[in-house]
Amino acid sequence: MFKKDEENVVDIPINLSVDKLFEPVMQLKSTHKVSILLVEENISKTVEGLKEIYEITSSAKISNFLNENISFAIRAERIGSHEFTSLDVAKYAGQAIVDLTKKKFGTRSPVNLNHPAVIFDALVIDNKYYFALRISGEESLHRRGYRVYDHPAALKPTIAYGMLKIAELKDGETLLDPMCGGGTIVIEAVRNYRLRNVYCMDISPKHLKGAVMNAIASSVYSKINFILGDARKVDEYVKEYIDVIVTNPPYGIRMLRQKYLRTLYLDFLKSSRNILSSKGRIVVITSEYVLFKKEAEKLGYKIAYKRKVLHGDLEVEIIKIVPK
Repeated sequence: MFKKDEENVVDIPINLSVDKLFEPVMQLKSTHKVSILLVEENISKTVEGLKEIYEITSSAKISNFLNENISFAIRAERIGSHEFTSLDVAKYAGQAIVDLTKKKFGTRSPVNLNHPAVIFDALVIDNKYYFALRISGEESLHRRGYRVYDHPAALKPTIAYGMLKIAELKDGETLLDPMCGGGTIVIEAVRNYRLRNVYCMDISPKHLKGAVMNAIASSVYSKINFILGDARKVDEYVKEYIDVIVTNPPYGIRMLRQKYLRTLYLDFLKSSRNILSSKGRIVVITSEYVLFKKEAEKLGYKIAYKRKVLHGDLEVEIIKIVPK
């Protein structure tokens, strides 16, 4: 499986059946796209790199995936500074495939940019060229299909699931999202774990209703406790100890002043401390890491884990804290 994040590259033997891979790939919870890496080579950042892309693509073992009747498309992306564009990458990689299939079958495989039977990824990152076979399809795997209500700051289900993994959530535990928005975090939790109790809370009646709608669409409504309430006073609404709190609080960008955000963090963390179990931990995603860390440490929490991620075009951090 090939991803841009090099620490997540996994080698798969090229002789492994793609058909056998499809079903397990579609079950992945924190992945957007999966491809089999066919070729990886260094290239020039100048226009000479396009000729190299053509030659490298020509060396890829693609005859098992195409014939004169199977359509294909190139999905190209370029990251870094180059004397060519992503469109140029797609053009040269595509021409290599056309020439390869024409030579092998006597006629070219048809190009279909809208509904291809086979998708190839042509990715250039600085001076590296990666050519891969997409096996997860055109749609990103983060699309779960249950989101009938779309919160204006909705969290991707893949990120929500990743936060649950960072929290080390376990079957039989209790979970709370006190700023649940459209309910993505708790829905992902109930779909993937057998939990004792799950609480979905939000201060907005509109968003809480949307979370209910999404839970119904996902067939998990009966397994979630919905609460209209203020996360700054969470201990007034939840009357049992919580093992894991996972939430996506409002960001300080556009929406909120720093002063309000500081108060929100402080009050939320203070009230949460009162209901955390002896093994309790909190995971949040925020663009205001420094502010959150400062307020958490004031209240006797320590940072157990942090990781930068992209939420849309915004770089944010997922932070796990535990009481000292």
